[in-house]
Amino acid sequence: MSEQPNHSEDRQTMASSFFDVLWPLILDENLCRIESKSEEFFVPKQTFNRLEWHKYLAQVGYPFYITPLELRCCKGALMEEIENQEAEKALNQEVEERKGPAQGDFLRCGSQAIRPIDKKVDDLRIEHERRQKLAYDFANRKFPWTMQTPSHELGFTITEELEKCFKGPMELALLQSIHDHDCKLMVIDLSVEVDIKDCQRWIKFRPYIQLLGLVRTPRMERSLQLLNVFHTLFVEESVENSWDEELHCSLRTAFLHAQKIQLLKSCGEPFVFVFSRMRGICTCDSFKILRRA
Repeated sequence: MSEQPNHSEDRQTMASSFFDVLWPLILDENLCRIESKSEEFFVPKQTFNRLEWHKYLAQVGYPFYITPLELRCCKGALMEEIENQEAEKALNQEVEERKGPAQGDFLRCGSQAIRPIDKKVDDLRIEHERRQKLAYDFANRKFPWTMQTPSHELGFTITEELEKCFKGPMELALLQSIHDHDCKLMVIDLSVEVDIKDCQRWIKFRPYIQLLGLVRTPRMERSLQLLNVFHTLFVEESVENSWDEELHCSLRTAFLHAQKIQLLKSCGEPFVFVFSRMRGICTCDSFKILRRA
């Protein structure tokens, strides 16, 4: 059999003298050598000696570039600067000379500059009428000058956003009736068993109508007054009266009280009467729009 060549013997290795002497020289002569240094911003090591590009970067507003100073030591450069200044002054003078005749075409002069007397009289009359109207509105105001008109007297429009706020039973139908009949007062009949928590749902109606609560206990009257939303009227129930008789008595008493404190400005104004057929369970399962004939 033929002997296989021994490749391990043909391998040649570099001696330590190559890495100690020759390899450092190769690295020093290598022009593409890259030096890395961890810095937050790039700092160039070579100066930027292109003056025209430096001036361009300064003109376009590039940060940290300042317009270079040009040192003019020859007489020709000084004369050129003086000529530029004179040309600029001549241009400004020409613009001023043209501005006068151009504006004269739009300005009235002579008889045209006199305002017509009828136009002046009309302006004075309009100003006088405006002042008279302001004085009349101030003298006949219903509220102090610093107060705005109450929101329930301004009227309102039922929108989709407003409908989303009245999701309870009969609330949207009640609001629609208030809007259609232009009611200014809502009388709410409260029984003895009704809690103050059940009355809080009527607060959302306050921007659109006045609220008058008929209460049967002093504690309930005090609780409603603390809400600072309701007008209250204390009414005593009689055991001898039927539910229908007691309801009519409460309604008559509330109507007279509303006229007394001027919640109803006239006897023919419509108002809402809210009552419950299931007394003691809730404050509202029925309502009626009433108007005194």
